[in-house]
Order: sequence, then C-alpha cells, then structure tokens
Amino acid sequence: MKKNSILFLLFITIGIKAQTKLYLDSMLKVAYISKYHFSENLICIPFYCDPFYSQNYKQTDTSMCGKYVFVNKNFDVKIKPIFQLPCNFEPKFGESLCAVNIKNELVFIDTNGAIKINTKLSSCSPHKNKIIPFNKGKAKIYKGNGAVKNFYDIYYIDKQGKRIKEKVLIYVKPKNKPFIVSNTTKPIDKPVFDLPLVRAKNKYHLKEVDALMLLKKYSHKNNRVLLYYSCGEYQIENMASEDTLYCGKFVFVDTLFNVKISSEFTLPCAFEPEFSEGLAAVSIDSQIVYIDTIGRLKIKTGLHSCNKQNNKATTFKNGIATLYKGDIKLQGNYTTTAINSIGERVRLLEFDELELAEKMVDRFSNLTIEETANCFVGKGKTNGIWFLIEKSGKIRKKLNLK
Repeated sequence: MKKNSILFLLFITIGIKAQTKLYLDSMLKVAYISKYHFSENLICIPFYCDPFYSQNYKQTDTSMCGKYVFVNKNFDVKIKPIFQLPCNFEPKFGESLCAVNIKNELVFIDTNGAIKINTKLSSCSPHKNKIIPFNKGKAKIYKGNGAVKNFYDIYYIDKQGKRIKEKVLIYVKPKNKPFIVSNTTKPIDKPVFDLPLVRAKNKYHLKEVDALMLLKKYSHKNNRVLLYYSCGEYQIENMASEDTLYCGKFVFVDTLFNVKISSEFTLPCAFEPEFSEGLAAVSIDSQIVYIDTIGRLKIKTGLHSCNKQNNKATTFKNGIATLYKGDIKLQGNYTTTAINSIGERVRLLEFDELELAEKMVDRFSNLTIEETANCFVGKGKTNGIWFLIEKSGKIRKKLNLK
C-alpha cells in the first residue's frame, strides 16, 4: 500500500512538472488579459514563444509557437493546439463546453480538449455559421444560407447535440409570396429562417455601460483607440455579418466605436500601438512601421517587429519619435535614433530637456518669437549649454538664460 502511494505521488509530481506554461513578460501579459476574454477560467490566445524565455520550453513545446491554445489564469496550457479558430466567432467556454474548428467542422470540446459534440456544420464557408456558448443547458446555432445573404436557420441544441424544439419568431417566404410572420414549434419541411435586422456595418458593438467604462479607461488620442474585436456573444447578436472579417483581430475605433482602421496590421511584440500627432507604430509584414489615422503606411523604420532584438518605437511628440534597436548579444541594450514625421533621421537625441522653442522664448535674453518657428531649445548633453536647434538637429545659435 505504501509503495502504491509513493508511486501515485511520483506520478502526480511528474504530471505537475510536465505542465506546459506560457511565459510572457508582464507588459504583454497585461495586454493579453485586457484584450482577450476569460470564460470559465480559460482564455484562447496564441502561444507566443518569447525568445527571452526560450530556456523554459522543451523542444516539443516549440511546435505550439504561433498556434492558438487555451490557458488558465496562471497561463498554464490546458488545451494544446488540436483545434483552429472558427472563422466567424471567438471560441468561448460555456458550461464546460466550447465550439472550435477541427478539420473545418464546428465541434464542441470540453475543458480537457476532448470532442463532445460534432455539429456537422462547416467552420469556414460562405454560410458563415456561428455558435453562441451554452447557457442553461442549450447553445444557440446560426446555420447560414450560402445562397441567401444574411439569412440563418436559428435553433438551439442540448448537450447531446440534439436540436431542441423551442418556440421562436420566424419569417417564412413561400414561393412567389411575401414573408409571413408566425410563431411555431412544429417541424417544418423547408428551411425556416430568422430574418436578421439590418445592422450597422463597421461597428464595434458594446453595451452602453461597457462603452462608457472603456472610454474612461482608454484615451482616444487622435480619436483612435486600439481594441480587440472579440466577436463575443453580444457582438455576434448585434453585428453585421460582413463584420465577421474583423473577428479575432485588432482594430482602431473612434469614440463612437466605428471601425476606422482594420488593415492587415498586427501588434509589435515589445510595445502596444498608440496614436499621437496623427501617427501610430504597428507591425506590418514583420516590420515596425508608422500608419496614419486611416491606416495608410507613412514611415518604414527598417526594424523587425518581433525578434530577439525586441525593437521598440515611441509615439511622436513635437514632431519627433525615438526608435530603439535592440542588441541581440546583450539583451536590454539599445541603440536609439530620433526621426521626424516623414521618417528622416535627426540629431535631436544629442540634447537634453528638448522643448518647442515657442514655449521657452521667455527664458532667454537673446531669443525672439520670430526665431522660434519650427525649432526646439535644448541643453547639450556634455556641456549643459542651451541651444536653439532646428528640427533636423542643426544648431542655429547658443542661448543665454535671463
């Protein structure tokens, strides 16, 4: 008996050590938690293999890099990438079951990743099938019609995958006749479609109370804020079907939550994009670039957005941004470069306490307001002398404090 107990404890210990964990730096972890949504203590996120934590992973774990997994709030991997994302909604657990994409079919898995229900519906097709998570023993199914745009056969299933007879408001269109509205629970031979309302396109749908909280939490600089288009239950119920292309992506919205930028940008690995002075640094084709408020590429920095260098780019202030190029051999060591709003390199990093000259004109005896146009004032890093400096970094003259 004692020997069996020891073996059991050994088995448990090995199991704990074998648990794969997703290692993220604190900044990225906070970003994941704020942008993705936990459901029943699980969240579906990409397995990002941070080079700083490469020593924590076994060789077999690296096969998960870039693939979606389910992790708990300790970021322990609970469901490995045996699935793919559905095309039209976000995987979310409800009553210990979650609809995912396996071999292009919508199936429900449990919290261990075991398949429990196969809906036989295609995950990615012109039908745009959708599923609302289980609640009170039933899940809502939106079975799309590949021929008639925006029409769905809407019904419920139980936890055995059987269709539930439920009284619903339906719209039936007999041949050559207008729509008829009726209530029924009787089986109908021909497809029955729930006629969706006309939804506003290019909209990030939120309940009013959630929208107010979000506006307080995030500042809309340049009337743009970065949000993750989660396609949760409320969004699926209210969104236009065309907007499913945003699902699982980051978008920029305005204060009215209209989607303003949804092009194929991604998040850089070392910082979160934010607008300032009409520009924001994002990742496109694995490079850090600056885009404007309608998504047009304005500046190419030449820096990789996700590699061992951990490169960074700041927001613009007074027409100047700073690029941080990391040292592969010495982590945490950076070479800095200042650029202006058209991407030209400037020498302004050679000066401390940089400020627009027009704001500092009263501090110097030999500076006039006419001279301050398009200039900065700053102190030399080595000599502490104040100078009037053009935005290119060229020194115009030495300044005398009053």
